[in-house]
Amino acid sequence: MGKFENTMNMLLDTYHKPTTCEKCGGRMIFHGCGEYVCENCKNVEYDDYGKVRNYIETHGNATITDTAEATGVKTEVIKDLIKNMRISKG
Repeated sequence: MGKFENTMNMLLDTYHKPTTCEKCGGRMIFHGCGEYVCENCKNVEYDDYGKVRNYIETHGNATITDTAEATGVKTEVIKDLIKNMRISKG
């Protein structure tokens, strides 16, 4: 496996981006804002960014700890999203 493939796999693992549908095993297609839709059954799943973004949109100024507990996304990942300006603290 080359350097590019290693980097892409690391990024997929970092934010838990779904590549295979949990319901039917189909391929997940990225639709933006952390949302992925199965090309076969149209099941919708979210990566860590999408889970955090959706939670913050509905829960306003939630703390990092509250967001982590509610979404299952690790606090380190949420802090990384904030640091990289993908998510704002409110």
